[in-house]
This record gives sequence, C-alpha cells and structure tokens, in this order.
Amino acid sequence: MLDQNVLELETQNTNSQNLESVLTHSNVKSVVKAEKSSITIDKKQKIYSENDSKKFESILIRFKEKMNEKNMTRNQLLTQHKNTLLELFDFGATVEEVLLFLEENNFIGISDESLKELLKKKK
Repeated sequence: MLDQNVLELETQNTNSQNLESVLTHSNVKSVVKAEKSSITIDKKQKIYSENDSKKFESILIRFKEKMNEKNMTRNQLLTQHKNTLLELFDFGATVEEVLLFLEENNFIGISDESLKELLKKKK
C-alpha cells in the first residue's frame, strides 16, 4: 500500500513537472513571438524617444519663427524705431555717434543721410 502511495505521488510530481514544462515552454514561445514582432516593427519604423520629440519640437519652432520673419527696407526699419532714435538725439547723440555705435555692433546699411532726414522730420 505504501508503495502504491509513493507511486501515485511520483506520478503527480511528474505530471505537474510536465505541465510546468509545457506552460514554461509556451510562455517562452509567446515571448519569442512578441520579441520577433517588435523587432520587425523596429526594422520597419524608427522608434523615437521623449528627447527626440523635444528636439523635433524645437526645430519646428525655429523654422516657424524663420517663416514669420519679415524683410523690411531701411526706411521701414528707421520708421519702426523712430522714437528710440529720436530719444538718442534728444540725449545729445550725434548722427556720427549713432552710426559709429551701429558699426561697432556690426550693423551696417544705415546712412548718415537717412538719419539726418529722420531728424529733419522731427523738427
């Protein structure tokens, strides 16, 4: 009788080990299938990170700003900043000083004639 009980326990252990082995093997198969499918996806499509997304947004924002930049003529530029220039002249700056300061700051293209004309319009 004792031998029969031992035999039954061994059979149950063997069955449970076989079941465990089958389950583990099927899980491995499903994981391998999942890995293969994700690898296939990776080969077909690049996966981007959060950092890539931030860089992409930054690039698009810079491009948007560049597209919104407007070109203007010298007269439009002077008209737009007329009040600031007039304030400088009110503080005692001369046309030559303003031109020299602009040149020192690598801003060229404004002539003394256009500044003098601006001063005439003031008076």
